[in-house]
Amino acid sequence: MNEGLYDAVFGCGEDKVDPFINTSANFERIISDMRLVGYEINAFNVVHQIMLEQLDAMLKFKGKIIEFAMNLENRDDFCREKYGISFKDIDALDPQHDIEFDIKSGKVIFYLTAEAAHKESAYMTLFKKSFDAFEKKTGFSYTSV
Repeated sequence: MNEGLYDAVFGCGEDKVDPFINTSANFERIISDMRLVGYEINAFNVVHQIMLEQLDAMLKFKGKIIEFAMNLENRDDFCREKYGISFKDIDALDPQHDIEFDIKSGKVIFYLTAEAAHKESAYMTLFKKSFDAFEKKTGFSYTSV
């Protein structure tokens, strides 16, 4: 990212607040994609793009499970044995609507919405490894509400 763009995105008066200091994302591709569709280049929108990629990956993983288990007679037993939760619980997870994010004190946090808080156990069972890898890659933090 060039210095002028960096200042525009992260400048806060005399101080710099960089929520991406620990992020190893491909910013050139993200910024290029954002420009292509006309998004304003700011920290919130960059986080939004990074989160959308994570949510997409989660949906694809869930979709593969649903597709494979859908026609099994014992799909609940299969899902409980392989993933630790029932088919119905997996199907009820909706990352695009259940997970939100914010930038607080220069750090990016993501969390379940109040409406989805009761699904936290299911999310942690199915996506704990994914959350951990995402946190390590981005420096973002999952926060329990």
